[in-house]
Amino acid sequence: SINKNYPQNPYNHKDTIATIVASDDALSYMNYAFPNTKTYKITLGINHSIFNYSDKKQKQICFMPRKLMEDARQVILILKLRKNLKDWKFIPIENKNEKEVAQIMKESAFFLNFNRCEGFGLPAAEAMACGCYVIGYHGQGGKEYFKHDFSSVIEDGNIIEYVKKIEEITMVYEKNPNLILEKGRHASEFILSNYSIEKEEESTINIWNNILKLKQSL
Repeated sequence: SINKNYPQNPYNHKDTIATIVASDDALSYMNYAFPNTKTYKITLGINHSIFNYSDKKQKQICFMPRKLMEDARQVILILKLRKNLKDWKFIPIENKNEKEVAQIMKESAFFLNFNRCEGFGLPAAEAMACGCYVIGYHGQGGKEYFKHDFSSVIEDGNIIEYVKKIEEITMVYEKNPNLILEKGRHASEFILSNYSIEKEEESTINIWNNILKLKQSL
């Protein structure tokens, strides 16, 4: 109940040594809401041997339908009704293994992101690693890698803005595909340098070493 006080919860419980989160946004949230709780941010890593840059793009837009399907349905139906993307294919990514997901992303010029309130938002980062220009919601967790240079952020739930941005960026691709391909290359370089498996391993070890020191001091 909203009228009930919760003086103790899992984050400030006396037996909780620390909390681990996966994004800058979640870290800021925890530090503000629970300033006396030790919180660490882990760096998630993208497997660069699977998710890596490709410039062999088709006029293809991929998305994950399990994420806010109602928003995705509206955006795609409006685009089809307006008939400005006649030569483009919309590819839903579902029931695929990791390599199949990566292959679709490598073939796609664009990835549509429909997630909200995600801890990090791994699919959008994986799409960027494959050279996709990403359009959509950053889901809070994705704010740290949705850079203006190589992606377009849409305000949550703004379906018409979403449609307009897709039409605008696909038109840029139609006129100058190399411009979008270069943005995709930039996105891939940013993701694979900042979210590598090596950095995930390093941050994991550092966090647990710190937690062990905290435990020993109790």
